[in-house]
Amino acid sequence: MKMHFLVLVCVMASGAAAAQSMEGMHHDHAAMQQQQQNLPVTSEPLVYPMQAVQEPEALELRTGENLPAPELLKDVANKPAMTLAQWLDLAESHQPSLMEARATVKRSEQQARQVALPPDPVVGYSGEHIRGGNYHGGEQGAFLSQEIVLGRKLALRRDVVRAEGRANEHAVEVQRARVHNDVAQRFFDALSAQVFVTIHERMLKRAEDAQVNAHELMRVGQADAADVLKAEIQAEQAKMDFVDAQRMFLASFGRLAATAGVPAMSAQPLDGRLAEPPQMDVQDVMRKGVEDSPAVKQAAASVAIAEAQVKSAKRESVPDMKITAGEWYSGERLDGTNKAAGWMGFAQAGVQLPLWNRNQGNVGAAKAELSRAQAAVVRTQMWTRERAEPIAQQYEQARFSAERYRTQMLPRARRAYELEVMKYQQMGQAYPKVLESQALLYELQLGYVKALHEEWSAAIALENFTLDGALEKPVSIGADDLMRNLPSSAGN
Repeated sequence: MKMHFLVLVCVMASGAAAAQSMEGMHHDHAAMQQQQQNLPVTSEPLVYPMQAVQEPEALELRTGENLPAPELLKDVANKPAMTLAQWLDLAESHQPSLMEARATVKRSEQQARQVALPPDPVVGYSGEHIRGGNYHGGEQGAFLSQEIVLGRKLALRRDVVRAEGRANEHAVEVQRARVHNDVAQRFFDALSAQVFVTIHERMLKRAEDAQVNAHELMRVGQADAADVLKAEIQAEQAKMDFVDAQRMFLASFGRLAATAGVPAMSAQPLDGRLAEPPQMDVQDVMRKGVEDSPAVKQAAASVAIAEAQVKSAKRESVPDMKITAGEWYSGERLDGTNKAAGWMGFAQAGVQLPLWNRNQGNVGAAKAELSRAQAAVVRTQMWTRERAEPIAQQYEQARFSAERYRTQMLPRARRAYELEVMKYQQMGQAYPKVLESQALLYELQLGYVKALHEEWSAAIALENFTLDGALEKPVSIGADDLMRNLPSSAGN
């Protein structure tokens, strides 16, 4: 009797864990079943605890152990939860690809500064007929030479690089959309995994409760050893699913941390509104996505670059002027005297005649680049639209599925579960039926979470212009050449 009492207490406790509203009823029901069937009560205690008995006729036979499922997230629950806004702030300050993109803007600013600098003057020594002849020391002195860049070529070269800088500012927005898209996607991946852990934990408790129930039914003669083994297998499967859900959360969190630029961060709970995805008119979002996409704006900025390059290339045919002036001391003797000619000045000025090379090839290439850039704008618009179309359909389907789960399937499943519980309390239903309806409810909750996750995923992608690749190299406009207009290159 003492052992039976302990078993009934155990069953009652497990039933309470599986369904809050069912506290105590399993105990009552089992007791009433035993009473109704007037089963004999053995005075001999079992060798093993009730939950360890698989086959009463072969107590020495055990096929496996009832090992607990590892709780990998025990310490995670005690940490503060983080929101999506906090993760986006982390990404703004820690994501290296954003730092790279911002650096290209600064690079363009400095390149524009450099290309507009005029050539440095040249100062030097000059001498002729220094030794021998009748010049008695020849001529020697100092000179100053300066190349003057004409035709506003320096300003036009600077305009090209400034246009590249404006394109790189759009490249920063492109990279920011990529980062926000990927961080938000990873956030809801991890948030969904976190909810899966909660549901699988409930499913594990339900499976363990079914396992206890199978043992109890076998004890009262309403189940056999095969039923007990099946229930234990289902409990083991539920343990594996629970552990798998925990590892999925850890993996998702690790990806989220790496995408945000903080890969060393340990796992923390997430705080988000999974059940409240954004409601949007996808056609309006797609239209605005084509118009406002930073990728399209960047392509349009490339047209401005090409236009500036055409102007600059045309002006490059204007020759520069080179002026040299100095003063020599001439040792030549004046006629009939022994007096040196002394100091005298000199000056030179000249330009290169653009007879054969008027930069016509570069002008033609710049015009071709302009045509390419104009076509690239249209291509980028089409590329954005093409990527958005399937995502828009995915969003509509996910919203439809989530709505059906929320308004049609889950309410029915909850009501069916309530009815099964009610019938069980009135002793009109077997306890396994209650567990079956509870399992169906949990399965539908998993499907609902998956639908919500897909709805969020599509909405996030559309809001970020379908741009992704937070950890890819950001787009950089303009040459990485750091040797432009060197002091020794004479203005080129």
